[in-house]
Amino acid sequence: MSFSDLKHSLRKYDFPACAKEALIKIEMLLVGRAAPTNKQLDVAMDIISEFVFCETDRRGNRRGLNPLQELQLIDIICDYISACTNETTKNTIFLSLFGSMESQRKLKILSILASMAVSASSTPVLLAVGVWLQQMGSSSPQSLQLVENVIRDHFYLNTSNQTALKVLAKTAPQFVSNFITAVTELYMHDLQRVKKMPPKNLLEIITAWVYSNPTLCMSAQLNPASLPNGSIPMGAVTPLAGLIHWCALAPLYIDEDTEIEELPIKRIKLEDEKLPIIKSVPSKSFTEAELYVKLHLGVLHSLRAGRRTHGPPTAVNAQHLAALTPLVQNYAHQLLKCGVKLQNDTKLQDCLDRMGQSVQVALANGCVYGNISNLLAALDTLPENRLLRIIIKCHQQSI
Repeated sequence: MSFSDLKHSLRKYDFPACAKEALIKIEMLLVGRAAPTNKQLDVAMDIISEFVFCETDRRGNRRGLNPLQELQLIDIICDYISACTNETTKNTIFLSLFGSMESQRKLKILSILASMAVSASSTPVLLAVGVWLQQMGSSSPQSLQLVENVIRDHFYLNTSNQTALKVLAKTAPQFVSNFITAVTELYMHDLQRVKKMPPKNLLEIITAWVYSNPTLCMSAQLNPASLPNGSIPMGAVTPLAGLIHWCALAPLYIDEDTEIEELPIKRIKLEDEKLPIIKSVPSKSFTEAELYVKLHLGVLHSLRAGRRTHGPPTAVNAQHLAALTPLVQNYAHQLLKCGVKLQNDTKLQDCLDRMGQSVQVALANGCVYGNISNLLAALDTLPENRLLRIIIKCHQQSI
């Protein structure tokens, strides 16, 4: 069948049937033993534009999907991805649909699809989204926008789906790892002390994920994505450096220990049912400070699990760790302006202790790649801290 006949056959269908048929045709064009030709790629993109997202008609005039049609399309894509048993085929089609993200309309559809996949714990779709995050780059504007949409839908309110969210670390670890990496790009990065802190429910879930699964942060690296023939794989960046930032800066950014309450599950009483009398148990409460301490311990366990027995280290970039120093120096500078002795400020010393612990465990387990000499030089510019000084001196002598 010629390319023109292929398009002509799809024009016999109305939406949403044309979208369902188009996915089959795209698979025929792009999946095979060899990489697709430029002509096949161009035809596939034309089919995606006209018959999947309905951006143009046969004459090239602009069109679009209404909200109902968007939901129908999301359902079709979700069914296709869930039924696809070959990882390479699944990722080929998913990246062909959403790999070129100049269109905000496509990104909106992808964000809804990702959010629905989180709600439904749809492992195949979440794994595909995880590959997309990695290929786009966890710090890209598109990735950050998608992650912000998922956070808005699932992590701002104290919802009842926390158990389902916690399970994602086991069912879709590559997605969770790339998701956390992108999330760490959103918070605690401003030099001017504008405190953009993660929502408390998000902090609680990420803490549970990392603390319970020491290898989670390395999942995207331990399980390389199955990509289309001829594609360029983007290296997976672990969330460890970003989480080290969070844990180290938390003492500086938290003003007070706000309690986070775990709400007890309410049981619905059935008609004529006599419920046993149970003494009320006060709900367990957590403070932000306690959660960051627990997260810090989880990160240290993850750094130990990130040790590479073969090949160069890949867990933490030395440059990313060094990027902490301007933030801490800015805080110290503000203290000095107020006449505070840096050695006596417990928040600053807690921050420096956590930095020292993280750097020591990372270096001792061979997790750090990049220019370690520059990292140690940057750390040496920080205010006096006994633990940090010992660690810097020890590793400077070993280089």
